[in-house]
This record gives sequence, structure tokens and C-alpha cells, in this order.
Amino acid sequence: MLSKAELSPESLSLVIEQSTDCVKLVDPQGNLLWINPNGLCAMEIDNFELLSGREWAALWPEDAQPVIRDALASASSAGVARLEAFCPTAKGTPRWWEVSVSAVRGPDGEPAGYISVSRDVSQLHADQEALKILLSEMRHRLKNSFAMVCAMLRTVARGNAANTEFAIDMVARISALATAQTLFDGEAEETDLHALLSTLILPFRTAQDTKVVLDCPGRHEINRREADVISLVVGELTVNSTKHGAIGHGGTIALSAMAGGDDAHHVIIWQEQSVRPVAATSRSGGQGLTLIERICAARGGTFGIDWQDSGLVATLSLPKAA
Repeated sequence: MLSKAELSPESLSLVIEQSTDCVKLVDPQGNLLWINPNGLCAMEIDNFELLSGREWAALWPEDAQPVIRDALASASSAGVARLEAFCPTAKGTPRWWEVSVSAVRGPDGEPAGYISVSRDVSQLHADQEALKILLSEMRHRLKNSFAMVCAMLRTVARGNAANTEFAIDMVARISALATAQTLFDGEAEETDLHALLSTLILPFRTAQDTKVVLDCPGRHEINRREADVISLVVGELTVNSTKHGAIGHGGTIALSAMAGGDDAHHVIIWQEQSVRPVAATSRSGGQGLTLIERICAARGGTFGIDWQDSGLVATLSLPKAA
């Protein structure tokens, strides 16, 4: 049983030897000095002497070698570096590793080398890849569902002038939602905020007696999570406007996006002026805006509404991704 009195250099060395992670000591030139027994097992290395003294980075796949060398250089100046990279074991088993590299200094303060801890995260990486494939399949099926709904609307409306007008209007809106899904097709993890907002409001720019103006200067990168929140907020506002505001009854909508004063937030403002005065700011059973507030809060953002006689001014402030 370990106790504080027993924390000698020898006992600490024993603890490192028994670590379930792959622990390596590397000299100041980047050459391997030692790997703990469990690390040899994880890397499927039968004889460490064949690797002792060899450059650590050279044991990684060619595309990962510069990353390892950069991590050593970064740890030398900053004290610690972290990375995730692919490296098969000595016997060729594919593995992904989460690696930390820390500089080690001697009693005189001079660089003595590095200690690196590698953790096998292959299962986590496989799970993430499976999730990406699942999400891609879901987006594909969602687009197919949008296309099927549009086809059904056109079929039902055929030969009926009143229904045709409604179908054209709805198809435009559904098509915009389908287009928004394509902004993140493939491996893209970011998209442009202007492109997203343009897609979301495009069908409403042609709404009868309604003018929709978008002001989003410059390029603002957003990730999927940010795009989800923004899409939900703008979608809820357009639905409400269609039922009760400028889109449904005529007027103007000014949608603007910018960086917050601290440059750490996306700030999106929806300013609506309807030709019909505001009759009520809430309705019995209405949950849309309350849900939006909760979603924004869950993402660390804020959402507020300022009601005016001719419409609302809604402001979304959302933290930018690190």
C-alpha cells in the first residue's frame, strides 16, 4: 500500500513502470531512451533494444514525423505539447494515439530530455468515424425526404391554381432547408455564416410585399454546432413572421451579423417592421421562443427580444468556437 512516506524516487519509478499508458523517455536530441513495460505491450514491441537510441519521430508514419518533431520543439519552449496521430504497432496493428510531450530539466535547470505519455484512443476514433458516417447517412436521407415532400406537394397541387401557389411557396422553403444541409457535405467542419444566412432567408426574399435585407460583411467561419443554433433561431423567427409579422403581412426585415465587441461572439440581429401593428407579444401554448432561449443558453449564448410597435428586434449572441 502506497503512503506519503514511501514516495521515494524508486517507488515513483515503479509507478511509472506500471502505468497502463505508454510512457517513454526521450533524450534532448529526440532519441528513445526507455519505454515502460505496458507501453511495450501496447506497441507490440518484443525487444526494446532494437529501438533504443533511435529517433522517436522516425518510428512514426512519414506524415506524422513532422508533427512529432514539432511537438518536441514546442515542449522544449512551452513545457508541454499535445497531439493526436495515427501510428501502427510494431506488428502492424492500426492504432490512434493521444500523446502528451513534456520537457524534463535536470537539477541545474538545463534540458535533460522529454517524457511522453501515449494513450490508445483507437476505439474512440473508430466511434467518431462511425458517428460521422451515421450523420452523413442521416443528412442524405433528410435531403431525400425533402425531395419527396416537394414532389408530393407538386402532385397534390397539380391542376388547382390555389394549391399550386401554396405548393410553389412551400417547395421554395423546403428547398432552402435542403440546401442548408449541403453546406456541411463531406468532411467540411466549417462554413461561412453569410452563406448559411443567405440560404435560410432566400425563399422569404421573394415573399409578397416583404423586403428582406441581409448585412453580413466579411467572412465569419462557423462550425456545425454554431450553424445548428443559428438555423434554429432564424427558422423560428421566419415561422413566426410568416404567421404574425412582416413575411405574412408585408413590411421589411433587416438581418445583420457581425463580431461582438470582444470579437469572441457572433452577434446576429433580426429587426422586423410589419405593416400590421403588433397585437400581442406572446400567445397561450407558444413554446418556440422559449425553446430557442434554452438552446442558446445550452451553447453558452444569449437570445433576447425587444418588442416595438411595428415588430420585434431579436438578438442572438453566440460564443465563437475556440
